[in-house]
Amino acid sequence: MTIALFLASAAVGVFASETGRRTWLIVFKPLTTILLLAVVGTPRTPFAWLVDTGIAFSLAGDVALLSASKKAFLVGLALFLVAHGAYTVAFMRAALAASTASSVPVLGAGVVMAVVTALLLRKLWPGAAGLRAPLVAYAVALAVMVVSSIAAAGLGVGLAATGAGAATTVVATHVSPVVALGAALFYASDASLAIDRFARPIRHAPLFTLGLYWLGQLGIALAARSAPTG
Repeated sequence: MTIALFLASAAVGVFASETGRRTWLIVFKPLTTILLLAVVGTPRTPFAWLVDTGIAFSLAGDVALLSASKKAFLVGLALFLVAHGAYTVAFMRAALAASTASSVPVLGAGVVMAVVTALLLRKLWPGAAGLRAPLVAYAVALAVMVVSSIAAAGLGVGLAATGAGAATTVVATHVSPVVALGAALFYASDASLAIDRFARPIRHAPLFTLGLYWLGQLGIALAARSAPTG
C-alpha cells in the first residue's frame, strides 16, 4: 500500500511539473519524497538509518529546487551532496563488511563511471560558467555513490545491527541488488537535469528529472527496507 501511494504521488508530481501546475508540484514533490521514509519503515540497521538520512537531505533539496534561482540551485546541490554522502557511507560500510569494495566488477564500474562522468562534464562545460567547480564536485560524488552501490550489491551483502542498546555488530547479510539499479537511475536523473539546465532543453524533461529520480530513490529505499535485522 505504501509503495502504491508513493508511485501515485510521484505520478502526480511528474504530471504537475510537466504541465506547469506549480501549486500541485509544491505539494506533491516533497510529499513523494516523504513517502520514501514510509517505504523504508522503522530503521533497524545502520544501513537503513543512513538511507533515511539521505532521504531527509533529499527532501530538503527538493524544497530548495522548487525555486529556479541560482542561489536555490546551489543550496539544493549542497543538500543533495550530503544525501549522496550518506548513501555512499551506507554502501561502503556494506561493501567493506564483506570485503567487496575492491572486487573486479567494482573496479570495472569505477572505470565506466569515470568515463561517463567525464563525457557528461564535457557536454555541460560550456553552459556551466560560474558553476563549474560545484558541478564537478557533485558529479564526482554522484559517480562514487553509484560505484559504492555496486560494491554493496555485488555479492549480496550488507549490514545488520545486533545486540542491545547502542552496541552494534556488523555481520554479512544480503542487500538487494535493486540498490545498484536505484543509484544508477538517480545518476541518470541528475544527468538529465544538468543537461536540461546547462546544455539543451529536454522534451518532457520531468519524466527524466523527476520520474527517474523517484524510481532511483525507491530502489535505495527498498534495499534499506529489506535489510535483515540479524
